[in-house]
Amino acid sequence: MTSVADHPRFGQLTYTSFDRPGSAGGGGWQIKQTSGDIDPDEEETLLAGIVTRFESVRQVPRIPTTEEVENRPRRLMYTPGTGNTGLYWHTVPAGAEPSGRLGNVFAHAFLDRRTDAAGTLRPIERWRSAEWLTPYGPTQVAGAILSSPEPRPSDDASRASTLDFLLEPGTSRIGIFSVLLDAVAQAFRGGSPVVLGCTDTDSAAGWIAAVSHFMSPGTSRCFGWSTFDRLHTVDDTVARGAHLVAVPLEDLPGDTPGCVVFGENETPALGVLDGEPHCVDNGDMVPVTPWSGLAQIVLVDESIAARTLAHQDEIATKVGDDDLSPMWPLAMAVVADSDLHDSLGEATTVLLEQSPDTAMESEFVSLIVDVVDSSFGDTAGQAARVFGGWHADDRLAPVVRTLAGRVFAYRVFHDRAWFSNADPSHRALLEYCDRTPELVTEADRFLGALRNRLYFAHEIEDLAVAALQALDAIIRADLMSDRGNELTLDILELVVVPVLCDETQGPQLVAEVGPVGRSTCIDYLQPAVITHFDFIGRPLGSRLEPSVLAFVASSVTTTPTFDDFAADPSLVSTTQSVIIAEGVFALSERGVGARVRSELAVVALWRAFYELNEGSGAIPGLDNVVAAQQWTAAEWRQMVQTYPSVVAPRFLQDAVVCEPWSTDVELLARHILNLLDHAGSAPWQEDPHHDALAGAWALIRLRNSWDGISEQELDRDLGRYGLPTITDYARHYEADLPDDVLAGLAVFIIAAKARSAVLPVLPPRHVAALADAIELNDRFVVDSIVELAQAGALDENWLIAYAVLSSPGSPDVVLVSETVGVLAHFIVGSDSERRGILDEVAAEILPEPWNLGPRDRRGVQAAVSAELMEFRDRTVDMAREAYAAFVEGWYEQRVADAQRAISRLRGPF
Repeated sequence: MTSVADHPRFGQLTYTSFDRPGSAGGGGWQIKQTSGDIDPDEEETLLAGIVTRFESVRQVPRIPTTEEVENRPRRLMYTPGTGNTGLYWHTVPAGAEPSGRLGNVFAHAFLDRRTDAAGTLRPIERWRSAEWLTPYGPTQVAGAILSSPEPRPSDDASRASTLDFLLEPGTSRIGIFSVLLDAVAQAFRGGSPVVLGCTDTDSAAGWIAAVSHFMSPGTSRCFGWSTFDRLHTVDDTVARGAHLVAVPLEDLPGDTPGCVVFGENETPALGVLDGEPHCVDNGDMVPVTPWSGLAQIVLVDESIAARTLAHQDEIATKVGDDDLSPMWPLAMAVVADSDLHDSLGEATTVLLEQSPDTAMESEFVSLIVDVVDSSFGDTAGQAARVFGGWHADDRLAPVVRTLAGRVFAYRVFHDRAWFSNADPSHRALLEYCDRTPELVTEADRFLGALRNRLYFAHEIEDLAVAALQALDAIIRADLMSDRGNELTLDILELVVVPVLCDETQGPQLVAEVGPVGRSTCIDYLQPAVITHFDFIGRPLGSRLEPSVLAFVASSVTTTPTFDDFAADPSLVSTTQSVIIAEGVFALSERGVGARVRSELAVVALWRAFYELNEGSGAIPGLDNVVAAQQWTAAEWRQMVQTYPSVVAPRFLQDAVVCEPWSTDVELLARHILNLLDHAGSAPWQEDPHHDALAGAWALIRLRNSWDGISEQELDRDLGRYGLPTITDYARHYEADLPDDVLAGLAVFIIAAKARSAVLPVLPPRHVAALADAIELNDRFVVDSIVELAQAGALDENWLIAYAVLSSPGSPDVVLVSETVGVLAHFIVGSDSERRGILDEVAAEILPEPWNLGPRDRRGVQAAVSAELMEFRDRTVDMAREAYAAFVEGWYEQRVADAQRAISRLRGPF
């Protein structure tokens, strides 16, 4: 719709079937007239609510008298529109259409663009307004003209008329009115709409007026209704926003799904508040609300009712009358009138649950405070139970929750013994307390007195319980001043934290005190604990008994990430980091460190390395927490750059062994070796075996040349890091390590076999992985073995003999196969020309002048025979015969291989 500022407040539209003068074929249903600058959107909205049939129970005679025309049934429908708009549709039977066919209807639609400017006017008060156009017959319809800007209110639905209607002598309307109010209250909350059977439309208007006058004017403008529909058309009216729809009594008994249906002449079974619901004749149930009880006490006397309803409207005006509960202004009027306190219980319920926020700044706030105070009983303990019950139900209005918190806080500070006995749920109620200067002063006095008691205390255990309970209550109430903070820190340092850190007294303290508030824990307790000597003087992970640690850590929520620490290492000194680290290592000490959440373990490790860097003693469980994390080489590089002296070599091993080669891996490998070179003054927590093993892997990863290695040096290296890494690979790693790592292991395996070292049994998957790596890195493996042979570390006789014995296609001799072992799997080349890795080595060694082993076919035969004789088995002669023929072909192939290699090196010229 167009902006309200662009239009007058009111707009009108009439719609009927008529012949427009001077327009051929201009008859039929159409808009007759508009006023008030109705725009297209507004026109569409008003047209959508028009009905063109009026199914009266008693039809107007074809030739009616003036009285019969005047007493025609009228349908007035009102619904709130968007924004502050109100929409009215007034409809009457209009006799015959211009064609002579009976059944014409005249609809007068009215738009109030500013219902917030309506003051005390209720929409129903426009009932039977003289300005509603109600023509009858073609002539009157044709001449009906809008002449007034609005249908002004009449006296037919005023407050006085309404009370006369409800209290009419000889009638009994209070019972059905009680049901009607409670049913409308339910509809207002989104429940079932209400269908009320009425004798006529004036009676329907009387009931709608009664409901409207028992709510504020502003709320009544949010109340949708219709004075006349038929039962089968109710759904359309409800869809337009009606809460209450009147239908002829003749339509009852009847029902419409989703609605509460009853008639005005019924005698319902009335229910009770918080008990049995009302029950109407068709069995529909209506929950009882305080509204009906308030109405019943107000309607005992007409003069009291008039006075109370007038006061209700005054109250609504003073608090703004915007989105008020239907029953709240009436409840406030009842509370303010001592003559009506027979219904104080219902009024109290409404005030507690439905008071608007605007009441806080009104003159009625004191009445709400009085209601709260009287509900709280006589002691702080009683107040806590009542206040706690209200919060458990979660039905308090926000303004009442605030006021109740304020009243509760004052009760507490006038009953100081309560602090020492309050359980956690009652202390938590002080979080709803308003901070006022008076209460802050009271808190300072209390803390000062508590601080003075420390000088005379002989046993601090009992005082610690009372102190922590009181501190928790005051902190929850947000009553700390600068002076209060100083006193609180003193009390925590001198009494509370020493008891918490005691292995026996600490658990007793937390059991008696129970959970404390988040601010108490994070802002006061945790900082006091982590800076106290009784805490920091113990090893990480053993500083607090488990139940005490859980108590202190209960409010830890957010945790820094690895990247957060990398960007700002000072985060290790935050309270949360210290508490998290303590918790993680406490769990590790109890054997559950591997199950600690990864994000918590990250915090714990950063804190642990910080403490080690600062000179702390050993940290039990550190290895377990590290092992569970599986950090990347990049992460470990960040850690060793931050704390270069305290990250033990063994912690870096998996990153060095398992990740593809990178600058991060290289840095870590060199860092490991550097640490081990200075192990005499190692500040890290040493584990000689595992640290040395990490060093062995680092050497494997870094070594790319074996030039100049003597036999003694090779034996030393085999024992120092060759055999340990091979064994570690077989027992502790998956098979698929990076290819360069496996190639290095393969060199050591060949060297170990040549030096007659005992190798561990390698699982089949590991053997296959080594074979695959050799195929990808055959040049490195061959060059390494050749370098070792040239340096004299490996015997050429053995290498060439085992090249024959391990070569693909060599004779299948069980004795030989068992001895060759894993070497038989180290195969390179294409499918058509498969060769053992030692075949490649032999091809390079045979023609070399430094070769002290076999140089011709006979020498090869002799070397193979010599190795076979070492087996000392009765089948040796058979094996020698089998290999004699194979050597001839093998030698020719190796010579050819060597020639091709020389040709490739020399080029085509």
